[in-house]
Amino acid sequence: MSPSSRARRTGPAPVPPVELLVARTLLVGGLVGIALILVGGALYATHGGFHHHVLALNRPPTGRPAGVFASVRQVVEALRDRPIDPLAVTALGLVALMVTPAVAIAVAIPGFWWTGDRRYTVIAIVVLSMLGLSALLTGSVH
Repeated sequence: MSPSSRARRTGPAPVPPVELLVARTLLVGGLVGIALILVGGALYATHGGFHHHVLALNRPPTGRPAGVFASVRQVVEALRDRPIDPLAVTALGLVALMVTPAVAIAVAIPGFWWTGDRRYTVIAIVVLSMLGLSALLTGSVH
């Protein structure tokens, strides 16, 4: 048997379940984030958002321009208001896109542990801890 025929029979190596789980998490998180951004943009357009003045960068007494969200808490509060602010839906989509890699790392940790890969388990824990600490220190989660 020639080496080329042997290579054709074996085919590609199977993808480990941890990698499939992380890939699916990233795909679903990305699609959800993009869908929320599109829904928020559509709501903004249907509510006449494109006919208003462009966002004024003069700071009102509250300390931040209207329609700008500086933390996850502000996005959640804007989503609780009725009617829902279309820019809050868009901001939620951006938050989903930013959180997706951290969720994928969190999903990978038990997968690495169960497969016995302690080195990658520790690396993933360190990376997830650094992401969480940076989110806390920047005040994006307050």
